[in-house]
Amino acid sequence: MDYAVYKRPHTQLNSPPIMIMHGLNVSRANWRRTGRILAKRGPRAVIALDARNHGESGHSPEHSPKHMAADAAAFIVGHKLHRIVALGHSMGGRALMTLALTQPGVVERAIFVDITPGQLPRDVLEACCLFETMLKVLPTIPDELCLNEGRKFILPSFVKLVKNDLDLIRIVHNLKKNEDGTFAWKLNPQAIIDGWQQSMSHYENTLDELEPYEGETLLIAAKQTRFVTKANIKTMKKYFPKTRVEYLDADHNVHVAQPDKFVDLVVDFTNT
Repeated sequence: MDYAVYKRPHTQLNSPPIMIMHGLNVSRANWRRTGRILAKRGPRAVIALDARNHGESGHSPEHSPKHMAADAAAFIVGHKLHRIVALGHSMGGRALMTLALTQPGVVERAIFVDITPGQLPRDVLEACCLFETMLKVLPTIPDELCLNEGRKFILPSFVKLVKNDLDLIRIVHNLKKNEDGTFAWKLNPQAIIDGWQQSMSHYENTLDELEPYEGETLLIAAKQTRFVTKANIKTMKKYFPKTRVEYLDADHNVHVAQPDKFVDLVVDFTNT
């Protein structure tokens, strides 16, 4: 797994680090600014991972919270971390939920950002079509185009599917140009499609027979989305009974929309 480490001279290296896993369709770069600020203002080192099939990490045909949790567990063992503070956003949140529920001994405490094991908003569940469009449009891009031209070429294919301009930019910036001149996606659309039920629409089914995680848990929810509803909080506490919920006036990318308040919550939660 590709990763970045953020630490400062005051960092307490004997304390479990904060391990960040990003959401769908982005990479650890989406957390670069937050990671640096957390390391500056908090006592712990921060490690931001690129999940499989995203960013600079390798592609795999298997893509589910179970597989991403296994990747995180292997990283913890490989880097001799012993324990971590899990901080997961959206897709990465569900991956680290699975890690906490299956290997609670390696998770000192957990922070989940605008995600629960419960039902996702309808528009999110229908977003699988974005990845189908990625597969369809890729072979149509002329190889003689440069990267910027290639991104402009694919833009019309996504304009009707994506309402938010920032989300649209994130999608087209996943396009890359290989050394041989061909175009490719940084992420793996086919693997994401194949793992859609386990990751998105039927995630809670993957948690059957797992014991609750008894560690302290912070759920940072966005007021402007429908990811964290009363019903979903009830589901969350079924698996994470010590959950404390904090709302910020933000969209789904809470850490970007409210960086100072977000960092304050995380630092306060991890200071003890």
